[in-house]
Amino acid sequence: MKSTPLKADRFWKKSRITARILLKTERGRLNSRDLRLAGQLIEEVGVTNRLIDQAMSFLKARKNGYRLLDKHN
Repeated sequence: MKSTPLKADRFWKKSRITARILLKTERGRLNSRDLRLAGQLIEEVGVTNRLIDQAMSFLKARKNGYRLLDKHN
């Protein structure tokens, strides 16, 4: 099993959480806990817009049932 650096893994997880909160915002299911958590996560240095965008793409691909490299003709 290939191991990733702990720092990169930590920021990827935080970016995925942030992406989930953004998707909840689009659906209109946001609560006060989500707002508080989002405020804390956007202050993190390693949580960048690029990572959040990648995480949103990752979550949307999983929601549709396709993996990113699958051919869906």
